[in-house]
Amino acid sequence: MKHELFEAQSLYSQKLFDELNFKISEMGFNGVLYSFYPKPMYMNKTIQPVLHYSDSLSPFIAHYIENNYGNSDFVLRLALEGRSEPVDWWHEIQTGNISRAEKRVTEDARRYFNIQHGLSIPVLFGTFAIAGISVISHNPDDAYFQRLKNKSINKLRRLATRYHSEIIKSTKELNYFILPLLENLTPTKRKVIKHLLSGHPMKRIEEIYGIKQKYAEKVLADIRQEFGGISANELIYILGMINIIEYL
Repeated sequence: MKHELFEAQSLYSQKLFDELNFKISEMGFNGVLYSFYPKPMYMNKTIQPVLHYSDSLSPFIAHYIENNYGNSDFVLRLALEGRSEPVDWWHEIQTGNISRAEKRVTEDARRYFNIQHGLSIPVLFGTFAIAGISVISHNPDDAYFQRLKNKSINKLRRLATRYHSEIIKSTKELNYFILPLLENLTPTKRKVIKHLLSGHPMKRIEEIYGIKQKYAEKVLADIRQEFGGISANELIYILGMINIIEYL
């Protein structure tokens, strides 16, 4: 894989994120996190996403990734279930629909990292991926946070949508978020993907790559499942969008 791509892309990403972070800080929040989660990253604990976040969130994010909290994060679960409304972390916990393991993520944030309140704004809930921003407050006063949330919610939606649009419309930026997923592809999977994107029928894969057709079809089914149970056409679209051929 071309790891040098990460640094080049992060310069553009950092500029965009610095602008977002500044606007979020002006509104009175103490940090912001942008998350882009392809479904396989949520389903497979060995794959971690690439995140954009304020310096104030850095210790918590390290803790989050180290403990694989992505697989017990109720904000991600709700987004995967189609939740399109903002999620106030502690108010959601108070509904009683959050498991003990899921609650622990937010409890750790408060107990060890002074993240007293959080609000997540979904901006994408598709077949392949979910995305959104989360903002935090260090102020423990719930009434203060509710006033801040109610005053800011419409602007937060606009900022979240605008930032996500800048990321998603850029092939290079999309690569930056998806490359960690591609690093886990085996040599056989890479060949099957190359063949799939070539447009040649699967019956020719043994002639071209020396892989039996039936086995190649099984490998393709596994890849589709790893990408969130998507169809072959959806897989072709996603892989074409990020120009994966360049990295195989």
